[in-house]
Amino acid sequence: MSQPGYPNVHARLRLMQRAPATPDRDSELEIWLTGTRFRVRDLTHRRVDEILADLTAPRGLGAPARTMEDLMDLHASERARANRDVPPTELFGDLGTGEGWVYPSKGARWPMAANELAPAAEQILARNKVVGLQIGPSSTRLGRTATEYRGFVVVTVDGEQHQNAVTRVIAAPYLLLENVRDAGNAGLSYVREVVSLDDGSVTDADVTPR
Repeated sequence: MSQPGYPNVHARLRLMQRAPATPDRDSELEIWLTGTRFRVRDLTHRRVDEILADLTAPRGLGAPARTMEDLMDLHASERARANRDVPPTELFGDLGTGEGWVYPSKGARWPMAANELAPAAEQILARNKVVGLQIGPSSTRLGRTATEYRGFVVVTVDGEQHQNAVTRVIAAPYLLLENVRDAGNAGLSYVREVVSLDDGSVTDADVTPR
């Protein structure tokens, strides 16, 4: 981390992916941060590889559904979400010790390095998120003074260049909104929005693996 530790915060996050000829995909997460520890609860029951793939997708538009298996996974997540008896996926990690744990919706927990899981928790932080963007107007969001940044970002995937139209709303240290769209196809987009943010509320119990 670029800072001594995480802020103490509990956030709720909404993710919305849109792509032509693909079902809309909406996800919800809760994130707890404090010190060197974090916890992520995926309320839409995605697998850990799906959660991380959305964050590392080179276009910045979430992981695309390319195969029939991907589409089946989308429908499976929707069915799990509708079933209140299925527990959410949860991730725990401590960057101080390097230890992390994955609690899947089904089956026993298993270990995974904390630094590999950390991007899922750190997506609400505004680190290096203004590079290449132009500063815009200020507003009040979630009771905080926030600043909007806009611009176009060129990304190269498999040797081919793509241009994204990017809007980010930041109330340091938090990234409250990120809207990324394909500049040439408005139907291809990924939105990350913090819908609640509670400072100073996270206890040891909140980030301690069960």
